Amino acid sequence: MKMELLVDGVYQLGAGMVNSYIIDGDEGVTLVDTLVRGREGAIAQNLKEIGRTLADVRAILLTHSHADHSGSAAAIKAASKARLYASEADTPAIQGAVKPPAPPTHWYFRPMFWLAVFFPDAPPAEVDHFVSEDGKELLPGDLRAIETPGHTPGHTSYLLDRAGGVLLVGDAAVATKDGRVKRGYSNRSTPEVDGSLRHLAEFKFEIAAFCHAKPINTQASGAFRRFAESLT
Repeated sequence: MKMELLVDGVYQLGAGMVNSYIIDGDEGVTLVDTLVRGREGAIAQNLKEIGRTLADVRAILLTHSHADHSGSAAAIKAASKARLYASEADTPAIQGAVKPPAPPTHWYFRPMFWLAVFFPDAPPAEVDHFVSEDGKELLPGDLRAIETPGHTPGHTSYLLDRAGGVLLVGDAAVATKDGRVKRGYSNRSTPEVDGSLRHLAEFKFEIAAFCHAKPINTQASGAFRRFAESLT
């Protein structure tokens, strides 16, 4: 599986149309999202390339409950004894009590969801800590949670305080090839989706990394501000 260095100690793992992230720190490894079910072996191989193993994973942060993000969380947690962090609103779906909600896509993109058939259901994974923006639950290292509901009720983005700021967007937005921010086909305009995009535009960060798009590597917060200003 392809791995790219974003900034020192931060790596993007690409699995076709889906990305997840390794954050290497003094206290161990943090994973942000875990790809689809059965990718724990590929993630372990990527960790080996940077001198780490699954045993070094101390925390798993999920942006949301969809199976292409939470699919390997249970297996990696079992192998590493890492603590799993997610929003309270998405926890029932992550733990298997309910089905993950469909994203608020435009009706004319609904036929594209036959692709979801190829994503196997994520095995239930026990959430150890609820994340929220109030900071009551401390996240590992230099990470903070930003609440970005809309794609799912508890969708969460994460801001890493390195290299001028690295925003791990999740599915709250996508980037175009020329570095513009868009909602993406799986997010139509709703008060929650657009409110979250406006909220992200309030922060400063140099890099924005997405789960279904290539990163914006410079002046990324400006791209979010420009899109937020275009919203009606």
